[in-house]
Amino acid sequence: MTETVAGVTAVVILFVAACKAPPAAPGMQAFVGARTLLFKHFGLFAEYKFTRSSLDVGIDSGRADISENTHHLVGGITIPLSSF
Repeated sequence: MTETVAGVTAVVILFVAACKAPPAAPGMQAFVGARTLLFKHFGLFAEYKFTRSSLDVGIDSGRADISENTHHLVGGITIPLSSF
Protein backbone atom coordinates (compact mmCIF):
# COMPACT_ATOMS: atom_id res chain seq x y z
CA MET A 1 0.00 0.00 0.00
CA THR A 2 1.38 3.42 -0.96
CA GLU A 3 -0.20 6.68 0.05
CA THR A 4 0.84 10.32 -0.27
CA VAL A 5 -0.44 12.84 2.26
CA ALA A 6 0.81 16.44 2.45
CA GLY A 7 3.83 15.60 0.28
CA VAL A 8 4.90 12.58 2.38
CA THR A 9 4.88 9.19 0.68
CA ALA A 10 4.41 6.21 2.99
CA VAL A 11 4.64 2.51 2.15
CA VAL A 12 3.29 -0.26 4.37
CA ILE A 13 3.98 -3.90 3.54
CA LEU A 14 3.18 -6.99 5.61
CA PHE A 15 4.81 -10.26 4.64
CA VAL A 16 4.02 -13.58 6.31
CA ALA A 17 5.86 -16.76 5.37
CA ALA A 18 5.24 -20.29 6.56
CA CYS A 19 7.12 -23.51 6.04
CA LYS A 20 5.57 -26.93 6.70
CA ALA A 21 8.87 -28.76 7.25
CA PRO A 22 9.93 -29.06 10.91
CA PRO A 23 11.53 -27.36 12.80
CA ALA A 24 10.35 -24.26 10.94
CA ALA A 25 7.38 -22.26 12.14
CA PRO A 26 5.62 -19.27 10.61
CA GLY A 27 7.65 -16.08 10.54
CA MET A 28 6.59 -12.50 9.92
CA GLN A 29 8.07 -9.30 8.55
CA ALA A 30 6.33 -5.94 8.57
CA PHE A 31 7.88 -2.72 7.41
CA VAL A 32 6.93 0.88 6.83
CA GLY A 33 8.78 3.74 5.21
CA ALA A 34 8.21 7.41 4.52
CA ARG A 35 9.99 10.04 2.48
CA THR A 36 9.46 13.67 1.72
CA LEU A 37 11.22 16.26 -0.41
CA LEU A 38 12.06 19.34 1.61
CA PHE A 39 13.46 21.17 -1.41
CA LYS A 40 13.53 20.40 -5.15
CA HIS A 41 16.80 18.41 -4.86
CA PHE A 42 16.87 17.32 -1.21
CA GLY A 43 14.66 15.23 1.05
CA LEU A 44 14.54 12.91 4.04
CA PHE A 45 13.47 9.30 4.48
CA ALA A 46 12.86 6.90 7.35
CA GLU A 47 12.18 3.16 7.39
CA TYR A 48 11.23 0.70 10.14
CA LYS A 49 11.13 -3.09 9.93
CA PHE A 50 9.91 -5.68 12.46
CA THR A 51 10.78 -9.37 12.11
CA ARG A 52 9.43 -12.25 14.21
CA SER A 53 10.47 -15.88 14.02
CA SER A 54 10.11 -18.99 16.18
CA LEU A 55 12.35 -22.04 15.99
CA ASP A 56 12.30 -25.43 17.68
CA VAL A 57 15.76 -26.91 17.32
CA GLY A 58 17.33 -30.14 18.49
CA ILE A 59 20.54 -29.97 20.51
CA ASP A 60 22.66 -32.70 22.14
CA SER A 61 20.92 -32.35 25.51
CA GLY A 62 17.35 -32.07 24.16
CA ARG A 63 15.41 -29.37 22.37
CA ALA A 64 15.44 -25.58 22.42
CA ASP A 65 12.57 -23.23 21.62
CA ILE A 66 13.82 -19.92 20.28
CA SER A 67 11.58 -16.90 19.70
CA GLU A 68 13.17 -13.87 18.11
CA ASN A 69 11.89 -10.33 17.60
CA THR A 70 14.07 -7.80 15.79
CA HIS A 71 13.57 -4.10 15.15
CA HIS A 72 15.43 -2.14 12.45
CA LEU A 73 15.29 1.65 12.13
CA VAL A 74 17.03 3.55 9.32
CA GLY A 75 16.88 7.13 8.14
CA GLY A 76 18.81 9.53 5.96
CA ILE A 77 18.82 12.07 3.20
CA THR A 78 17.57 11.53 -0.33
CA ILE A 79 18.63 13.21 -3.55
CA PRO A 80 16.36 12.36 -6.49
CA LEU A 81 18.14 11.01 -9.58
CA SER A 82 16.22 13.56 -11.63
CA SER A 83 18.46 16.18 -9.98
CA PHE A 84 21.40 15.09 -12.13
